[in-house]
Amino acid sequence: MVRRLVSSLAAVLLVAACSGAPAVTSPSGPQVTAMPAGTYASKAFKPTVTFTVPAGWDNPDDAPDYLRIRPVGSDVVGIHLFRDPVAASQDKACPETAEPGVGGTSSQLATWIRGLPGLIVSDPKMATVGGLRGVELDIGIRDGWTTSCSFANGAPTVPLFVGQKASYRWIVAGTERLRIYLLDVPSGGTVVVDVDDFDGSLIDRFLAQAAPIVASLSFAAS
Repeated sequence: MVRRLVSSLAAVLLVAACSGAPAVTSPSGPQVTAMPAGTYASKAFKPTVTFTVPAGWDNPDDAPDYLRIRPVGSDVVGIHLFRDPVAASQDKACPETAEPGVGGTSSQLATWIRGLPGLIVSDPKMATVGGLRGVELDIGIRDGWTTSCSFANGAPTVPLFVGQKASYRWIVAGTERLRIYLLDVPSGGTVVVDVDDFDGSLIDRFLAQAAPIVASLSFAAS
């Protein structure tokens, strides 16, 4: 599958992780090393979030609207945090624009996601993560779905989120499976926590691996 993230520094990250396609990242980025086990706080992501990881994880991305925590060096599984994502356009051209008429609260986004014909989505569950309340959904591509973005090498795709200023684009593709927590920020806006397996076959094991880290998240009052 394809992931295209545009950070606040205008760097582009493209991850192609379906059908054995290699991951492509910026060659100018620093060498990634594992963090020692411990508790850390975001430096740029807002609201500030603290998280506790065991040995063998890294935090390669930390921008005001996107943060990633993953097993060191992995471009297949990871925990992704998004600030104020908006529903992505469902136009077949896959533009980096919002879908008109979709609200931004956790319940509005959950209702919209559950109505997308290309996705199979679990019943919503009420959830609290890091002190924020919202909705939990499990998501995957529906069997037989064939619509594909032009950059996805024919893999079935469903655009999910874009950043407020097209700072990132998040697309569900191929055999990917993910669990997302759509969380409302009391002062306004949303945070999405996405426990994601781009391959799909690792999701159950990764959910168990990620659960203590998700449980450790704590968002500062904003």
